[in-house]
Amino acid sequence: MRNLLKFILALVIAFLLMLAFRSLAFTIYEVPSPGIKSHLIAGDRVIVNRWSYGLRTGGEGFFSYSRWISSPVEKGDLVVFNFPLDTIHDISDRAVYAGYCDALPGDTVRIGSIQIEIPGKGRIIKVDSSNIKMLCNIYILHEKRKAHIQNGKLYVDGKEVSYCCFKNNYYWISSRDGSNQMDSRYFGPLPESHIIGRMVMLVYSKDAGKPFYSGFRDDRWFIWLND
Repeated sequence: MRNLLKFILALVIAFLLMLAFRSLAFTIYEVPSPGIKSHLIAGDRVIVNRWSYGLRTGGEGFFSYSRWISSPVEKGDLVVFNFPLDTIHDISDRAVYAGYCDALPGDTVRIGSIQIEIPGKGRIIKVDSSNIKMLCNIYILHEKRKAHIQNGKLYVDGKEVSYCCFKNNYYWISSRDGSNQMDSRYFGPLPESHIIGRMVMLVYSKDAGKPFYSGFRDDRWFIWLND
């Protein structure tokens, strides 16, 4: 009887450890339509390493955002993140998307004929006509400050500002697909606090339009996602 109890206890501990490993280390996500060029398509199930940039903690309620054993995001990384324009749900409860990191804090990106500097923690950015809307939105959405534009000027907490300084790092995310604009062209620079981790493997892929017992794509099993 004692040996049986030990065996059951061992199974329970193993199960709990498996759940902890899954939630804290690796998580499987489904790629939403229309996918990401050129690695992914809608219906792919991918493994995300939640420790790639340090395990994300806090950022909601009374707990401030932080990362355990943090590591920098690099250009070209295929990152998974929570949708930054959702103002209703907590960050970790928001819809999940993915994209390539095309620019780091302090880098410059070109949108048409306009060049915009990506904000970074503690970096000073001059306000001008090309970035004023972006800077205003960042203050409101991610820095939790009161900001508005009046007569072509930016006001933060009731004061006119000519230069901006933020407390978070931001990244420019791209789907690298002209038909899929669910990236920084739509929601602006992505705050670091919204990044879940880096995509590392395509586990399998399934056509959502087919029954649950079919529709699996034979050529999309266990593929490492490396640029």
